[in-house]
Amino acid sequence: MSTAVANQPWYKQFWPWFIISVPLSSVLVAVVQVYAALNSSSDLVKDDYYKEGLAINQVITQREAAKSMGIEANLRLDNLTGELLLNTKNATAPELTALFAHAAVSSKDFTVTFIQTHPSEYRAQLEKPLSGIWNVYLESSNGWQLNGRINSDIHDHLNFNL
Repeated sequence: MSTAVANQPWYKQFWPWFIISVPLSSVLVAVVQVYAALNSSSDLVKDDYYKEGLAINQVITQREAAKSMGIEANLRLDNLTGELLLNTKNATAPELTALFAHAAVSSKDFTVTFIQTHPSEYRAQLEKPLSGIWNVYLESSNGWQLNGRINSDIHDHLNFNL
């Protein structure tokens, strides 16, 4: 029986194909990874990282201004009606702006303007329900900024960090 196996041509035996399959599978995986790298979006990488690095000092100044003024905020959202309710402490501007930046897809980013309805209460309306993780940057024309992060699939409120 061993002579019958030895007399078979190489392409009819198991081991040569097994040995060839290991590097062949590595090449196939590499081709798939190169294709995915070339055709996927890179939203997590900023094209203008240098300008953002220079602007970080302005952001730090705005956040320090909010801290020194004692400004605090609590955001509640109702995904059914799209209503946003912002309760603040020491914020006096007639309107505030919030940038909702999606954690992974920059094309989903949008801005909402809050209108003051009571001395410490602001309201706004969403165009569509939120889903996923969002970085929220609350700003005033007075030069301060608060930031926070919300997973709208789990929570319906956000306390901004100082």
